[in-house]
Amino acid sequence: MSLTIINRRNTEYKKIVENFVKFLMEKFKIGDNKEINVVLTNDNEILDLNKRFKQKNTPTNVLSFYGYDDDKILGDIVISIDTIQREAKEEHKDPLEYLLFIVAHGVLHLLGYTHETTEKFDKMIKIQDDLVLEFFKTEEVEP
Repeated sequence: MSLTIINRRNTEYKKIVENFVKFLMEKFKIGDNKEINVVLTNDNEILDLNKRFKQKNTPTNVLSFYGYDDDKILGDIVISIDTIQREAKEEHKDPLEYLLFIVAHGVLHLLGYTHETTEKFDKMIKIQDDLVLEFFKTEEVEP
């Protein structure tokens, strides 16, 4: 298993994100030959990617890009720390818990989960919540 965390936003949560993604890779039995890259960035960069790949002219909290044509790469996850912080504040959520919730969302997309129906959306949200709770119960979580 190969994991790269690119911390362009210089967030103090880099190590926790790394540990959480490793936890998810083990939980979902993602093979040793698979690679995941996570980019922690800002609204400007994710806005550019959202325009280019999703044709949406707004920043978003997470974008997932499935493994391309390479069997060894599961995919890339790009997260805007700016959007995470803003949404956590607006929704009165703990920023770290919300960040991990969104990381789980990105990983689930790489694993083929979608949320085009209300039922699938609700199922995905429940899985994300459960994963974050389990991680906090099993890991010493410190930034």
